[in-house]
Amino acid sequence: MNQDETSIGEWQSLDGDPARDRTGDPDVVFAHVSDLHGQLTPRYQVYYDNPTSKPNFEFRDDDRVIKRGGGVPLLAAKLDELREDDEVCTLMSGDTFHGSAVTTYTDGRAMLEPINEHVAPDVYIPGNWDYSNEAAEDGNFVELMDALDAMVLANNLYDWETGDRLYDAYSVIEVGGLSVGVVGMTNVYVDRMAPSFWEGKYRFGKHPALLEESAQAARDDGADVVVAVTEIGLPWMVQAAKDCASVDVMFSAHTHEYTYEPIVVEETETVVVESGMGEALGRVDLRIRNGEIQFRHHLYCLTEDGEYTPDPDADAQETVESVRAPFFEENPEFERGAGTLERPLDTTVGQTDTPLYRQSFLESAWNTLFNDALQAHFDTDLAVSHGFRYGTAIPPGDITLGELYTFFPMATPVARGVAYGQQLTSHMEEFLEDNFTPYPYDQEDGRVRNFSSNVEVTVDPTAKRGRRLVEMRIDGELVDPEETYSVATFRRPGDPERDLGNCGFPFQDVEVDDGTIPVDVIVEYLEEHSPVDYEVMGLVETADDGSRAQNTPADGPYPFIQPGVDYRDGEAYCETSMIPRGNAFPEEGRNRTR
Repeated sequence: MNQDETSIGEWQSLDGDPARDRTGDPDVVFAHVSDLHGQLTPRYQVYYDNPTSKPNFEFRDDDRVIKRGGGVPLLAAKLDELREDDEVCTLMSGDTFHGSAVTTYTDGRAMLEPINEHVAPDVYIPGNWDYSNEAAEDGNFVELMDALDAMVLANNLYDWETGDRLYDAYSVIEVGGLSVGVVGMTNVYVDRMAPSFWEGKYRFGKHPALLEESAQAARDDGADVVVAVTEIGLPWMVQAAKDCASVDVMFSAHTHEYTYEPIVVEETETVVVESGMGEALGRVDLRIRNGEIQFRHHLYCLTEDGEYTPDPDADAQETVESVRAPFFEENPEFERGAGTLERPLDTTVGQTDTPLYRQSFLESAWNTLFNDALQAHFDTDLAVSHGFRYGTAIPPGDITLGELYTFFPMATPVARGVAYGQQLTSHMEEFLEDNFTPYPYDQEDGRVRNFSSNVEVTVDPTAKRGRRLVEMRIDGELVDPEETYSVATFRRPGDPERDLGNCGFPFQDVEVDDGTIPVDVIVEYLEEHSPVDYEVMGLVETADDGSRAQNTPADGPYPFIQPGVDYRDGEAYCETSMIPRGNAFPEEGRNRTR
């Protein structure tokens, strides 16, 4: 027995029933790394006291704690520890090459040596932000994928011109005495991101039938078990687990959820897990006994004081320090897009009296601070930004330049424009549809649109399409659909000239501050307002006569996934089968073209 086998749990069948023999060794161990977002070193993260599933932390009287952990040296050490005892297949879901100043100013290339030499995944599945480096003039997504030592799989990624699939849909590999079919599926929402990430380059298949098709092909090729590794999000994957009976285990990513307890879909005997934000390592053990596939699962949160956290790997530590060293020199002098890095990343740029983080659904203190900084920079009526998921937590105290880049690592210029009230409310309504639709395959964003602190929004999650926005107020006054408002935001690479901040409508009087990126605006704001004191203020609330929505995992039952609404008498998910059994899907049903 290895040193932490007692933490893993007992063997179960894929329908969740206890195995007859609940002890013994695995045939194969899957280690899952996801959503690393360029984080090479330990970072702070917020962990929630979820009512039905939570990490083994001491929360005392609070519903959350902030702990420091993760980073490639700790991940590498834990992976080596697992590999010493078992046959391990290391799976990595993407969003690796984006998320920090180091990735921003190297077009992601700084991650290659740490990943290849120390994480050493066997299989890599691209994530939506892995395509962000295409925003540079010499876009390098394919270059990054080709430079990985891992096998890259993506059953739904096609060349824009030819329609050819760029990578294999699946592979059958021999590990631990089993033939394992590994299916890969990249994010299906990339073509809703900045056009320069994909337009003229890549097309994305969206139908979950592709997942079932690839899994069946792997079984036809002799796979004893089939696992799917994806970067689409937990709601999508739980529904796919109900619809795609040929997959045994689904490794989810993208929504940054922590499945301390696995999600077991009894109808298809499929297990779904998601492994957090790169500072956690998911583990699923599989074995076959008397023809039955059995599993056990554990999610290691590699916090620095964690019970099962090893000492950092010394070789990985040396590599990481070498990669990061140029960013801590006195005059770094990095440039990319509209951004220029002229100060070391450990430069203190402000202070906060309260912790700042972004792992919430309706509202986060960090996003409010960011929007207030944009509004102050341009002196506008309001500011609006996408409710991004990524970013570390910052405990009370000093704020460094490097920490700011983890919250907004895009070197895109800030901008302002003028919009009608009707455009603002219609835009918010579209985002509410993305999040509160009862159809999991249509859920996309995982965070409600965020505004500056002078904007208050009331929503009804259970209303029909087009009616979920109850009201929006700016400075206490209802938004007038025929009135115009000045709006601060940013310009996404490749967007039409008058489309700002992922709003999807034409602004008037557009003004782009070409030499200023979001991090610059935040530094400017912190210099004037530190120490800042931001909390969740109830800027987004649900109507009194509508269903409530969770803001954090501490607010309701596990699993916390968007939209966090109980659609059917407490059921966490819709029970609809989205893919009729036995249907043959025509080519156009796979959405290979837009």
